[in-house]
Amino acid sequence: MSADRQTAPTRGEEMAPPETAQRPAGEVARAMRLRRGLTLDQLASDAGLSKGHLSRFERGEKTVSLAALMRVAQALDTSVATLLGEQTDRSVLHTVRTEQRHFRSDGDGGYAYAPLSRANGGDGPTALLLRLTADAVVREAAFHPGDEIFFVLSGAIEIELADHSLILREGDYAQFPGLVRHRIRSVGADAQVLIVVTGHEPAG
Repeated sequence: MSADRQTAPTRGEEMAPPETAQRPAGEVARAMRLRRGLTLDQLASDAGLSKGHLSRFERGEKTVSLAALMRVAQALDTSVATLLGEQTDRSVLHTVRTEQRHFRSDGDGGYAYAPLSRANGGDGPTALLLRLTADAVVREAAFHPGDEIFFVLSGAIEIELADHSLILREGDYAQFPGLVRHRIRSVGADAQVLIVVTGHEPAG
């Protein structure tokens, strides 16, 4: 088979249309929701968002937290990278060079994140690089299927779990079930963290 022959992506490899690199994530999510035949109510319920919040997100009037974006991606059986307009990498080896990272800021400006995993659907791990400014708090308590892995690259963070909290410093690692509600904040100076969510189940 010719090396440059194009094949249609399967659902697990779903690729957003080429123009989505410049489209807001909410607009991409709406297009995928309609393509899947889901109502706004259904997606809102599956993603744990209010119908009004999701509607405004789809119209580009409101942002959602990283945790909520992950739940929307899982409910649509796709990846965060695909919602953000990243292109599918079809090679066996997936790499993201430093200059290829694109950080997105949250609505409050306290943190920014860059997707690292390939845009190949919702069946693989989700890897993100998270930057937090000094004493920034990711306010929404996150929850999602699968395990969540934290590795602190610089600075220090505090992870608040359901019944306790712990501080991780540079070089520290933590892993816990994503369904345990959790919230993170930087401790003192800026912090940078590698986050991997693995083992989540696509929406059925």
